Parts: sequence; structure tokens; C-alpha cells
Amino acid sequence: MSGESPTDLIWRLIGEIGICMIVTRQGEQLLGRPMAGLIHKSENLIWFFADRRTAHVQDLSRHPHVCLTFADIKVQSYVSVSGHIQQIDDTALIASLWVEPALVYFPDGPADPNILLLKFVPESAEFWDSPANPIVLAIKFIQAKLTGERPDLGTQGKIDMTS
Repeated sequence: MSGESPTDLIWRLIGEIGICMIVTRQGEQLLGRPMAGLIHKSENLIWFFADRRTAHVQDLSRHPHVCLTFADIKVQSYVSVSGHIQQIDDTALIASLWVEPALVYFPDGPADPNILLLKFVPESAEFWDSPANPIVLAIKFIQAKLTGERPDLGTQGKIDMTS
């Protein structure tokens, strides 16, 4: 973690990983969908472009509490962020947040009438940041087996993201 606060570590990992699974509720079922967020650490927000015609946008109207999960298995970094989503229908804000990769989903650009912004406000987060080197991990597992103690697999924590 190298002197980094847990909050800064979470925002850094989220930014480095980029794509998350957004887990929403559809009735009694939980569903995860991959989405790329626009990270706004200074505002404590993550923005998403969404298509207002999709089922998950309708689900969010009924169940705005969601979980975002970020995972980078190559470096053994994981983040789970819980919070709530607001649906924002603001063409000026859509234009100001617009990024070129969104053209893949919205070929008409920011003027597409089906674009809706999802404003994610984090409430709590958990993180796991482990050594990425498989040899180091193997050594830690062997040491744990020999000593009977749990292996030190890196940094883990849970924080309140509302302050």
C-alpha cells in the first residue's frame, strides 16, 4: 500500500482496473453486467452511460442500491463498492462527460436520445490487494502450511466511502 490511504488505494485500483461488473437486482435475482465507468474521485462519483431501453435501467428504478466489483487477476487486486445509482437525463451533462469509446454503444454520439447517465454514489468499499508474483504467493502458502498460520496475502480492508 506504500503510505497510501485505504480510500486512495480503492480509487487507484478502480481507475487502474477500469471495467467493473455492476450487480443489480431483478426481482429476487442478482445480475452482473460489465460496464466501464467514468471515475470522478474528487466528486466521490462514478458515472456510466446507459441505454434507457435496457432491462437493467428499468431494474435500477425499482432497486437503486447496487454493487460494483472490480477485479484484476493478473496483479491480484480486487475491489467491491456498494452504493446507490441515480438516473440522470441531462443532455448538457451527457455532452460534457462524453468519451469517444461510448460511440461503440451510441453511434449517434452524445445526442442519441436513448442515452441516460447513471450516477453511482459509493457508500462502502472493500479491497484486497495481494502480491502479483505467483512465486511469492506459492512461497507464502508453503510457509503457512509449514507454520500452521494463515498466509499474509497482502492488504485487505473495508471503508466508509460517504465521508
